[in-house]
Amino acid sequence: MSGRRSTRNINSEDQPNDLEGIVARQLNAAFLDLFIRLTEALNASRGNPGGIPANNNKGCTYKAFMSCNPKEFHGKEGAVGLLSWIESMESVLHISKCSDNHKVEYAACLLQGRALTWWNTQVQIRGREAALRLTWEEFKKLLLEEYCPKGELQKLESEFWNHTMVGSDIEKYTTRFHELARLVPYMVTPEDKRIDHYI
Repeated sequence: MSGRRSTRNINSEDQPNDLEGIVARQLNAAFLDLFIRLTEALNASRGNPGGIPANNNKGCTYKAFMSCNPKEFHGKEGAVGLLSWIESMESVLHISKCSDNHKVEYAACLLQGRALTWWNTQVQIRGREAALRLTWEEFKKLLLEEYCPKGELQKLESEFWNHTMVGSDIEKYTTRFHELARLVPYMVTPEDKRIDHYI
């Protein structure tokens, strides 16, 4: 009987050691898992001052974007047509809640004719991945450089500076004033410039 007691004492002494080992291994695994998750979250949120992981993949689908009936751009509409298309496109991108990483891709699908040929050349020169990584602002700048020659912008600027009311048609004057102000916004910024020119 004394042999049994000593065996029981040894086993009961060993069990706490085994239990400590099991707990230690589980804690190590849990800490490792926690460390990995925290590292991934920090990497995902790098550059995000709010500390919340950014999710640029959320946003609308192409189908949802197209359900807003965005206009096509053919490249023959001139400066006024391009500026109107950009304004319309920005409205659609906002309403559809399009994510930043899909804006250029979705908008480029609406380029047709000469504009599509221009875009395909950009893709060929830059590579598809790089072309689709362009920001919306970079994409607009490229479009403006291609389809808003300085001569056309100068005509709009001249029309804006020389815009006067004919007769007493204030509605027509105001409508055209606002159209031109949208097309050459740098000529009416800050607001006091807009007011001075309107008067």
